[in-house]
Amino acid sequence: MIYNVKVNNTDFIVNITIKRKNRRIYLRVKDGQIHITTPTRLSAFSISEMIKANFSSIIKAMQKTAKVEDEIHYLGKKYQLVIKDSSADFIYVHDCSIVIETTNRNNVLQLIETFYTTTLKNIVKNYVPEILIKFNLPDDVKFGYKNVKGYFGECYPKSKKIILATRLAKYDLKYILSVIYHEFAHFKYQNHQAEFYHYLEQIYPNYRKIQREMRSISYNEVY
Repeated sequence: MIYNVKVNNTDFIVNITIKRKNRRIYLRVKDGQIHITTPTRLSAFSISEMIKANFSSIIKAMQKTAKVEDEIHYLGKKYQLVIKDSSADFIYVHDCSIVIETTNRNNVLQLIETFYTTTLKNIVKNYVPEILIKFNLPDDVKFGYKNVKGYFGECYPKSKKIILATRLAKYDLKYILSVIYHEFAHFKYQNHQAEFYHYLEQIYPNYRKIQREMRSISYNEVY
């Protein structure tokens, strides 16, 4: 359920989700909207009072989100995101900006997703042939690309398929390659035992160090 609520002369879009199993009411700000998860229905008065009680923190969260949405990371670098109305859909890098020209601004996320996927496909095309030789594997490994946040990569040795998270395109090339090498190592060791990491370090030196660096990086989750 979506409501338009005015508090302190400020208009808010409030998205209400009822979850009967919840014991508490949760409020968060996401994509410029207030999201409230509640075990029971809320009156308009209750919603307004809740926003009043959290007004300062809500405004700060919205300002922070607005600032973050102007930034986009691509191959380890931060760019200014520029969105323009156009008669056709394009996305490209120009100086310190990534420019999206689109017929419909609702398509921005999909255009970025396609941009990230294309980038990863090119990296796979350019680097995987050499990696296959290092692992002594045939060239019949297939790649898929998925918009997920729970992992960077998955390997399915039996079906000879590797899935890469499209958000990998935000990271520097060495981090992307470390994930690809990691997934290829699963063709030899399916689990993450000591031998797996020893083998991986031999094939991709400094793997552990590179992974520690990668885990310490925090990028914009909007895109």
